[in-house]
Amino acid sequence: MMSSAGEDNNKDLILAVDDTPANLHLLTGILLASGYGVRMAEDGTSALAQARSMPFDLILLDIQLPDIDGFEVCRQLKADPQTRDTPVIFISAFSDTENVLRGFDLGGVDYITKPFQLKEVLARVANHLTIVRQRKQIVALREQDRQRYEMLDQMKNRFIQMATHDLRNPLNIILGYAVMLETAECTENDLEFVHEAAGEIQKSTEKMRGLVADMLDLARMEARANLQLTSVDLIQFLARCLKGFYPIANQKQLELILCPPAEDVIVLIDEGRFERVIDNLVSNAIKYTPAGGLIEVNAFPNQDHVEIKVKDTGLGIPEEDLPRLFEAFFRVNTPEHQKIEGTGLGLSIVKAIAEQHGGKVLVESESGMGSTFTVILPLIPLA
Repeated sequence: MMSSAGEDNNKDLILAVDDTPANLHLLTGILLASGYGVRMAEDGTSALAQARSMPFDLILLDIQLPDIDGFEVCRQLKADPQTRDTPVIFISAFSDTENVLRGFDLGGVDYITKPFQLKEVLARVANHLTIVRQRKQIVALREQDRQRYEMLDQMKNRFIQMATHDLRNPLNIILGYAVMLETAECTENDLEFVHEAAGEIQKSTEKMRGLVADMLDLARMEARANLQLTSVDLIQFLARCLKGFYPIANQKQLELILCPPAEDVIVLIDEGRFERVIDNLVSNAIKYTPAGGLIEVNAFPNQDHVEIKVKDTGLGIPEEDLPRLFEAFFRVNTPEHQKIEGTGLGLSIVKAIAEQHGGKVLVESESGMGSTFTVILPLIPLA
């Protein structure tokens, strides 16, 4: 026989098992009054069926039952992977040491003798449910740690893969030109070659420096390095960030514009870290925007946050690639994008830094129509 009372998905759910209806209803009444969900069973067969049909947080189990006794019920529960972790508290008139020890040997977590004291039952139930919750939290944390370890292991493998490929190529270029310069008998007529070699060495060195910087940034994000937060005038900060990009944009025949809002905007940021956000977004816009294009950097303050937008008229991003755009090492796999060198780390760094600041980053894009990246940051109220 089975019945239920006071079930709620948010409540701890207890299975009460006793063959005496008066005891069962008394026990159920005090549990319900204390805010627990309760299901009832008057025999061992029904108790096993219910325990296997749904997850209980705790089982209160009488020993003397009409079909199979409570000891056998507990033995079967502990032998079943589905129910073995559910704590069992025996409630029995058998108070001798032999039965108490047998209950613990079979996997019971506690043993209450009849006639029981209501306060004692509630105290022991509350104590063991606290242990259950703590155990679940530990299991959840272990699963998070396992997933994080797997992610870090995958990142380590990608780092190694990327380092052996992306660092080897520029190193080979540097080494090749260095050997040629060392062994060449240069004359004035060879100055053009010397300049070309120096340019290639510089370009390869810059590529390596950028790659190492990205790798270090991502490592800092993963290590959750502390932010050094200061109050900053956002528009002045953006102007400083863009200063070094104007010559690069001009060289590519791109128009780079900062569009400041009318009012002051104060944000709480780690300047060094957040500069990487702007650098990555603007450098991407420059890289992926053809000559003659436009790049706009805007700030739109709202009541409690500010939206920093970097908008370009570049290649754009296929819709199917947008969900993965902020994954570490992901790169858009169109021929136009693959022609342009990159590590696939920049946007994952942008996302991590924005989230460290209590914000987030969004993207709107369409192939051939350009992209708009929006970083949303909390605002500091002005006095």
